[in-house]
Amino acid sequence: MSGPQSPADRCAALEHEIDKLSEEISDCYEEMALLYELTDRLRPSIDVGRVADVVLIALVEALRVRRASLLLAQTGDSPSLTQFASVLFQDGVGPCVTLAHDGRGAVVGDGISAEVLATGAPLIVNDVAADPRFRPYGFPVASLLALPLKGGPSRGGVFGVLNVADRRDGAGFTSGDLKLGATVAGLAGAALENALLVTTLQRMSRELTEANRRILDQQEAMIRAEKLSSLGRMAAGVAHELRNPLAVISGRADMLRMAAHGERAPSAARVDRDLGIIREQAHRAVRIVSGLSAYARERPAQLKELEVGKLLLDTVELVRAQLKFEDVEVEVVAPPELPLIRGNEDQIQQVFINLAINAVQAMKRGGRLTMTAHAGPEWITVKVADTGVGIPPEHLGKIFDPFFTTKREGEGTGLGLSIIHAIVDAHGGRIDVTSHIGEGTVFTVEFPIVKGESQ
Repeated sequence: MSGPQSPADRCAALEHEIDKLSEEISDCYEEMALLYELTDRLRPSIDVGRVADVVLIALVEALRVRRASLLLAQTGDSPSLTQFASVLFQDGVGPCVTLAHDGRGAVVGDGISAEVLATGAPLIVNDVAADPRFRPYGFPVASLLALPLKGGPSRGGVFGVLNVADRRDGAGFTSGDLKLGATVAGLAGAALENALLVTTLQRMSRELTEANRRILDQQEAMIRAEKLSSLGRMAAGVAHELRNPLAVISGRADMLRMAAHGERAPSAARVDRDLGIIREQAHRAVRIVSGLSAYARERPAQLKELEVGKLLLDTVELVRAQLKFEDVEVEVVAPPELPLIRGNEDQIQQVFINLAINAVQAMKRGGRLTMTAHAGPEWITVKVADTGVGIPPEHLGKIFDPFFTTKREGEGTGLGLSIIHAIVDAHGGRIDVTSHIGEGTVFTVEFPIVKGESQ
């Protein structure tokens, strides 16, 4: 039985305890300084690569290991891990970071890491060669500390694994290493989740921007195709309208030619009169062709302030040939003091032309087309009314649907009214329709008045 310790022994033991506590306090201070610095460096970062760089270098330095790697989980029928980044400590050089080229490196088949992903619990394996779960890497590994990255919604909140391999002093990993590593993994999980979310949102934003661009391109192509279709539908009326002035020009030219070869030369007054008629009819033909050319011409898609009354009058001039051909009377009622609207002139002109052509096609035995415009406090309202056959009630809810048509094959694609609806909607407007079988149809289009223009 040992006797009581001497004062010298007690003093030595106390000094040993003090040294041990001082060492622990120093270690705690170093760990706190590391965590503070890590938190400070991670806070402003939203780049996954930079977060991985900061975290892995911190682990290599704090745990004094030779290698650390970040593995990210990939979703699928059988979840797997791929190496996103790794750090190798080289003597005399320090830590060197390697990032996967496209953010997704080689698949990692190590069963230890897979178990951490599945369970969400960290593991220390100080002799990986003796562990049946371990699958060799492309480099030598003696001991491994695997830490789960938590914060994501998938697989119980685990979205990756931090692997730390081989302490530089050759010792195995301790519970203290596990505690410090788990704390770093907690900070890394929050930072990586935020960075991955930002990266995902940025990718989705790019994809949505590209999809929106493709949709706009397709819509522009459909609008151009519908413009060509409306030009085709006006062709018969235009041909009829051009036939009259050309017939007059041809007739007057023949009369002048016959008179010139006759016994008596035509008088100057007669020549002047016939040439005047020829000139007038030629100008008439030019106006018809010029109107169509202006409508068909591709112009830059730009927004500007527009006069609705002028657009309606221009529309009537463009379809006047078809109106005459189908024996349709037309009336435009648009006060000259109407406020302005803002929009793409070609597209809004196409809205009115398509509505007018549809109205004419609904009046195969003639009728009356009325186009009126009036202003309210915030909107200009345009009504396009016909006295045609009308639209059956069961079709009214479908007429703006793409490819819906009641016309016979070859008379329409079913895109006209859906494109009109898209154009009106893109201009912040509204369109509606009322119809009665045997009485006619009224399309009501509203466009917002330019701010400061309301009466």
